[in-house]
Amino acid sequence: MTNNNNNNIVKVLIAISLTLIALTLATVSASSFYIEGNSFLKDGESFQIISGSFHYFRSHPLLWRDRLQKMKAAGLNTVQTYIAWNVHQSIDMQFDFTTYNITQFFEIAQEEGLLVVVRAGPYICGEWEYGGFPAFIDQTVAIRSSDPAYLTYVTQYFNVLLPMLNEQLYTNGGPIIMVQVENEYGSYGSDKLYLNTLLSLYEKYFGTARGQESGVVFYSTDGSGDLYLYGSQIAGVYQTIDFGPTDDPESNFKIQRKFEPTGPLMNSEYYTGWLTHWLDSSPAGADTKSVADGLSAILKLGASVNMYMFYGGSNFGFMNGANSGGANDYEITIQSYDYDSPLNEAGDITNKYLAIRQVISEATGGKVGPIPANNTHIAYGTVEFTEAASLFSNLNIAQNVIANSGKPLTFSEAGLDYGFILYETTINTVYQSNQLDAMAVNDRATFYVNDIYQGFLQRTFNSSIKVEFQDGDTNTIRILLENQGRINYGSYMDDQKGLGDGVISYFQYLGPWNNYLLPLRSLDGLEYTPLSQYRNSSQPTFYRGYLNIASASDIGETYLSFEGLGKGNLWVNGFDVGRYWNVGPQYTMYIPSVLLQVGQNEIVIFETLLQKPVQSIQLIDQPFFN
Repeated sequence: MTNNNNNNIVKVLIAISLTLIALTLATVSASSFYIEGNSFLKDGESFQIISGSFHYFRSHPLLWRDRLQKMKAAGLNTVQTYIAWNVHQSIDMQFDFTTYNITQFFEIAQEEGLLVVVRAGPYICGEWEYGGFPAFIDQTVAIRSSDPAYLTYVTQYFNVLLPMLNEQLYTNGGPIIMVQVENEYGSYGSDKLYLNTLLSLYEKYFGTARGQESGVVFYSTDGSGDLYLYGSQIAGVYQTIDFGPTDDPESNFKIQRKFEPTGPLMNSEYYTGWLTHWLDSSPAGADTKSVADGLSAILKLGASVNMYMFYGGSNFGFMNGANSGGANDYEITIQSYDYDSPLNEAGDITNKYLAIRQVISEATGGKVGPIPANNTHIAYGTVEFTEAASLFSNLNIAQNVIANSGKPLTFSEAGLDYGFILYETTINTVYQSNQLDAMAVNDRATFYVNDIYQGFLQRTFNSSIKVEFQDGDTNTIRILLENQGRINYGSYMDDQKGLGDGVISYFQYLGPWNNYLLPLRSLDGLEYTPLSQYRNSSQPTFYRGYLNIASASDIGETYLSFEGLGKGNLWVNGFDVGRYWNVGPQYTMYIPSVLLQVGQNEIVIFETLLQKPVQSIQLIDQPFFN
């Protein structure tokens, strides 16, 4: 009797389990997103995408949820993000999806009620280092083309990335509804073999493009011009356009209609602000009223939209990009990617956010959330530096040393991705000139003779420097070369970093050279001297001090002021926050609160410009741009 009862119970449990599995599968299979007529259909119902861009790699992962919650509260139903290849594959070809876990990002977005549009590249632009390409893709490869060498790299990457994205498709129970093929390709080329090869890779993992049977909508983004849209046009990829708040939506959507006679109207890059370069006269942006009015006009047409950016974030470490309009043009994107976006760099609500939220509320019948509170900002004041370490006395921190090269090696030749190379050689001062000519400075070269500062050469500014030799037949020359960011857009992306054409005295090339590779991924191994005893402040120097925080309630968002600083990088508790440079228009650097802890906080700067000791820094509670 007992055995029969047990058997019956087991049968009932099995039946219940099978029923639950069937219901789950039915729910997943019932999830659909596709184009029909002039609409996006989500689960069979017409759906208007109201999206904002947020690049997960420009935010500390512990702040992802905060930013996504605020996007949802503004009435957005979707978040759009690039996937930066060089964030996930290093120069040694190793993959890392742990530091910036995209699966976790998608899961948080879904938990917060947001769908996801993915721009998986392989090229992303985004004012990001080398447009997202890893540094091992060098000048020997024709990027963004059907070059077999390039496509081999892309295929290897996509074979790792796309299965991860497939698990997150909306039709598979995840939040991803659309995937972009390449990125604004019409502004670069028209290699249809390349585009179709990319599409085939996507289809391998996601299914055939277009229609209700597809697991996702494949799309492209281009400027609203015939040539741009022609360049990226291939069967199976839905073409969308981008334009800003001062452009007329109806006129621009007519251009989209020339290439997509039916289908939903969509501006997939509606600009809420703009990027800023170092040395710009003022920070770029967009007027709040224009942004709100333009968004209202788009939504009233029933069009879908993605706001670029909704949260801009920061260019941590060495990952800012640069732009160029010609061989002698080089503009470096600043460390902040605030972008004048609705959520500022610290994730605060702005007047632009409130204006956009009101527009969305009116367009959707009030489908917005309560206005979130801003995070606490704290001015911690002065942080005294107590120790210093000369780079020249700590060359043990070099990742590698390549000795006796015939000329200074480029980053590519040396196998280095980001940071610095220190070049070292000797010169015969009896016969050779004190004028040194460097014909290809990419990007900033600071010169030292016998470890005494001589000056610097900056890309596009100058190529010759006069130095002072000391007594003796030979002097040692050291040149600290900084990669200030590879070009991320256009036809000048073959951007080789280093002193590619060597250094000349009179008509003779100097050499041989020792090349110290300094990516500065870790500062372990630095040997500090008490600042009161330090005598090498004219050399590139690491300064270290400590911020003490008494309790959790004393942790907040804060900013490094550039006052009293020259040029360098900042680390907080080992995290490379990014570059500072006291040339404007950015004069502060956002330090996310999640980098701070109760107790002692290590603050390190690497100062490469000033010729006097840096005694302290100031941490203030508001950003300053001018």
